[in-house]
Amino acid sequence: MKTEARHIYDEEHILPYFQPIVGADQRTIVGYEILGRYRSGDHVISLGPFFHQATVEKERKQRVDRHIRTKALKMIDHHAGLRKSYFFNLDSAIFTEEEDELFYRQLTALLDTNREFKPFQFVLEITETDFSANVSAFLERLQKYRQLGCRIAVDDLGKGFSNLERVALLHPHIMKVDLNLVKKSADSQSHRDVLHALSILSQRLGAQLLFEGIETLDLLENAWRNGAQYYQGFLFSKPQPTLIEAVSSVENLHNQLEKMIQAEIDRQKKHYSFEEELNHLLEQTLPATPFSADYDQYVESICSTLPDHCFRAYVCNRLGYQLSGNHQRQSRGEWTVFHHYRKKNWSWRPYFLKNIVQMELNQRGILSEPYTDHDPNEMIQTFSYPVCEDTYLFIDITLPLADNENKAACH
Repeated sequence: MKTEARHIYDEEHILPYFQPIVGADQRTIVGYEILGRYRSGDHVISLGPFFHQATVEKERKQRVDRHIRTKALKMIDHHAGLRKSYFFNLDSAIFTEEEDELFYRQLTALLDTNREFKPFQFVLEITETDFSANVSAFLERLQKYRQLGCRIAVDDLGKGFSNLERVALLHPHIMKVDLNLVKKSADSQSHRDVLHALSILSQRLGAQLLFEGIETLDLLENAWRNGAQYYQGFLFSKPQPTLIEAVSSVENLHNQLEKMIQAEIDRQKKHYSFEEELNHLLEQTLPATPFSADYDQYVESICSTLPDHCFRAYVCNRLGYQLSGNHQRQSRGEWTVFHHYRKKNWSWRPYFLKNIVQMELNQRGILSEPYTDHDPNEMIQTFSYPVCEDTYLFIDITLPLADNENKAACH
């Protein structure tokens, strides 16, 4: 049913709805996002399209938005004992100075009159893609909420062309990942890679990660693997007219998480077992292969002993300079040397120097996690091994088809 602007006039039928947010640590409802709904007869209509209609006057959107916030705060006030968090969406285009002053007065009045509430329970969601043109004024407006103790969340991260500079300016406490990106990650390795990158970004910023749009167990697993601390979606609950304290699906979350944890433990065991096999292989092979300053000749002699799933080999020094060419296995099993890779420097790769130090200290090889290589544009792993002082052997390995399918979700 369409939400037409002309229908949104009766404040009595404008309602706040509350969609539960589940915590990975607690495995219970930890908060709610406040969403706008309009009751028309027996139908309840989302107000999302209404707020995005360009033909609707700004003042009309402000009135509706204000009514939702005001009514939500009254309902929240009657549920102080829940001790949950409350996520309010602030649209920078309509959250003007006047709206800001009113909301700040309402919020501080609630905190003053009901000491059971703490400021950190209130989270202000800012949609990064709709960020105000007057950045400095809007940031200054948010600052007093931050000083009060409220938290800031960036909403719809990954939707459209996200501007990371705006994310840095907001310095959020919570990053919410766009639901469409989560859905696409179920079938797309490149989307899974983006989720992985966002999880690293959240760690660097010191922000917690919230994945919305969780509708299936597969999406829940993708969120868990990428460091989600909070989950939101229809798998747990649709938005509700009241602040529900529990949903039946949350009770099943415990068992599902344990299954995912055990599967990851098994995967890690397999990873380290494979790493041990490769170390043992080279411990047996290298002593019988005289080291030569002719690096290509040395790598060539090693390649003849490598299993079929090893398709590329080369050596580098501790500063990252490649000393040999790329020795690459061809379709018929023969090896070809590509000399133009010689003298390239790989120290810029985030893992490179860390692995060099680990190999120097432990004198053993390291197997990387699966990653997508641009050539041959498929999931591979790299095994690096200390050959002698200042010289390290790198072997690229193709994943078996079954491992490609299973490990893709782990990257």
